[in-house]
Amino acid sequence: MNKKWKNQRLWVKLTLMVLITVALTVSILYLLLTNRILETTQKQEEEQLLTIAEIVAKQPIVSAALSAGATNPEIQEYANQINETYQLDFVVVMTMDRIRLTHPDPEKINAPFQGGDEEAALLGQETTSIAQGTLGQSLRAFVPVFNAENVEIGVVAIGIKTTTLASIAKKTMQPFSVSFAVSLLFGVAAAIFTAFNLKNQMYNLEPTEIARLLEERNAMLDNTKDAIIVTDKNNKITLSNLEAKKMFHSLSPDKEIEGTSIKVFLPTAKELGELNEKNKTIDKIYHQNGVDYLLSVAPIIVSKKIIGQIIIMRDATELYLLTDQLFNTATYATTLQTQSHDFLNKLHVIYGLTDLEEYDELKVYLSKILKPAQEFSQRMIYLVKNPVIAGFLIGERSKFTEKNVPFMIEVYPDIPPTTDNTAVQCWINIVRSLNQFILDNDLGNGLQIHFGFWDDRLETTYELQLDNALKEQLTAELNAPFIVQLLKKVNGQMDIETRDHWLSVCLKTEYRKEEN
Repeated sequence: MNKKWKNQRLWVKLTLMVLITVALTVSILYLLLTNRILETTQKQEEEQLLTIAEIVAKQPIVSAALSAGATNPEIQEYANQINETYQLDFVVVMTMDRIRLTHPDPEKINAPFQGGDEEAALLGQETTSIAQGTLGQSLRAFVPVFNAENVEIGVVAIGIKTTTLASIAKKTMQPFSVSFAVSLLFGVAAAIFTAFNLKNQMYNLEPTEIARLLEERNAMLDNTKDAIIVTDKNNKITLSNLEAKKMFHSLSPDKEIEGTSIKVFLPTAKELGELNEKNKTIDKIYHQNGVDYLLSVAPIIVSKKIIGQIIIMRDATELYLLTDQLFNTATYATTLQTQSHDFLNKLHVIYGLTDLEEYDELKVYLSKILKPAQEFSQRMIYLVKNPVIAGFLIGERSKFTEKNVPFMIEVYPDIPPTTDNTAVQCWINIVRSLNQFILDNDLGNGLQIHFGFWDDRLETTYELQLDNALKEQLTAELNAPFIVQLLKKVNGQMDIETRDHWLSVCLKTEYRKEEN
């Protein structure tokens, strides 16, 4: 049954759902109204019965019969007239001993009253109730009868059967029953019309087809590393994926994305405003807050009209990181190849000098080959197990050596390998910026670098001597948006400590050790 319902067409489901809703609503209203009318009818009948009973109780003929304690033809005839006049089912006059003096059935006269609901009336109270009597279940009204001395001498009980009460309520409900039937017919027509109208608005697609298309679109948008933004013809953002939300939140944390003009987030991108006039695609590098983005903009055309544009943005830092990774890996491989070749050549020379017993020459040769550069490369390869970092440090030392600036770094503890290339490249970019500043301002003398791996973090400390002006310049350089963004990517922090003509920079970045 459940499978059949799932396989039904959308218009059938919509028709049934709307029809059931209308039928259920109207039925509940009908039942509530019926119950209310029954209650109102019963209350009205109770009030009317009490009024009639009070009139009967005040009649002298009733008081005389009760005072005598015996029935007579006159009181029975009077009771029958009241029955016919007010369309009642019974009028009973009873004594304080519950003996009937009148009854529609003459055989029940002088017999005890049945029902058990007359007790309150025998105590002088007017009451109404529904009880089972000789004529069946009925709605009854009881009124006590008093003599001239205000002493209760009997009770008048009048009533109608519950079947009569139901007939009265049914007559009252007839107009509402017709309205109920008309409402159901109108609900059927409305359900069919609504179902077909909604189906047409959804281009006759079934829910499963719509869901599949939506999931495919969301998967494409949310699983891409590019920030994708869709705007309307007024350049207001109507759609953005997760990457776009992250990117725009970093640019303007307090701004809502959807409904905001793209100019708020990309104020210097002039091409975004020109797209409504020119039907063209734009690809360029966009720079904002110290960060480069690869920006692609294309129009969205519906019925040969431009209704908006789609914007694709990617942080160009990733491209730069990839380029750096390739460069450092190539440097590392070249260094290994050169060292291997040099090692074999030097091994042959050492073997030849030893074979010729030229020990003095051997000493001179050994002192030459044990140069600091080779010692540095070998030390980096031994202490730094990550080839990208090792290659980068070897390349940086070459830059310092070209300008005759010493570059000595203390590595402790050893740096393990990792599979987190993003963390490595971010660290490289930050350190490269710091090294470049040192080279540009001739700050290499007295430079001390400490590098180590502690608690899944790389800790790099630079200690150097410089004047106050360069301190401010270096501090501003290290607080640039580009550096801040790199630190965020690797959950890093940078502590800067200054004293007189001395400055210390402690860089801590996330670095997950490769699992064996």
